Amino acid sequence: MTAIKDPRLSIIRERIRNVKHVIPVASYKGGVGKTIVTALIALKLRDRGFRTGILDLDLTNPSIHTVLGVDLDTIKPEEERGVVPPEIQGVKLMTLAYYTRERPTPLRGMDLVNAFRELMSITLWGYIDFLLIDTPPGFSDVILELSNTLGRISNPILVSILSKLSIKPTINLYKYMKEIRIEPLGVVLNMISEEEDLKKTFFETASIEDIRILGLMRRDPEIEKAIGSINDLKRTKAYEEIGEIVREVLKIIESRRS
Repeated sequence: MTAIKDPRLSIIRERIRNVKHVIPVASYKGGVGKTIVTALIALKLRDRGFRTGILDLDLTNPSIHTVLGVDLDTIKPEEERGVVPPEIQGVKLMTLAYYTRERPTPLRGMDLVNAFRELMSITLWGYIDFLLIDTPPGFSDVILELSNTLGRISNPILVSILSKLSIKPTINLYKYMKEIRIEPLGVVLNMISEEEDLKKTFFETASIEDIRILGLMRRDPEIEKAIGSINDLKRTKAYEEIGEIVREVLKIIESRRS
């Protein structure tokens, strides 16, 4: 018997047809600052004049709305033959939190896959330059589904900290993506402090494995205080540093185009 193809898969392609660049932001481990990095990159791209959106695919723990200070009581998506994501200071944001309202979402297996396909197939992004996707950590069902669905049209950014528990898994995730013909943009090393030996080790390994380092972000104690306020986030040292990383990303994209 021939399996029936889920019609949502073809709709997803249509929904992102006018998105120029899809950038999943991924990490092998949780707690490395991936969601903050996603938000800062999106805000910086918007400040540089690019039409930008964020999709929160951390379906069991959506939190990017918290980073951006979105009031779920007053900000909601509009429904018009699909769902139009609200704009938060010029950045379109789609998240399951609009519907779960921060209640627990203990999804697994096919429930996660279905939530992914539903969210991707109902969202009307329109014409945007960059879609940043905040993904759950590790090789989750959502990451694998995202890889299968978008594959080569996406170029992920990986986020790691300088920990022995994060470095090797990050390299493995990077290599896995290349094996399935997804070309990552590179790695952001986040929350850097004084681990000079580990930094040297990571750079040496990255050179051997042909892994691109997009940039380093130092540990910024002001970030925690700034969560919930875009204006405060833009005043942090981390926001300055993300500017260098965005410049590198734009340079890579331009070089691949030429």
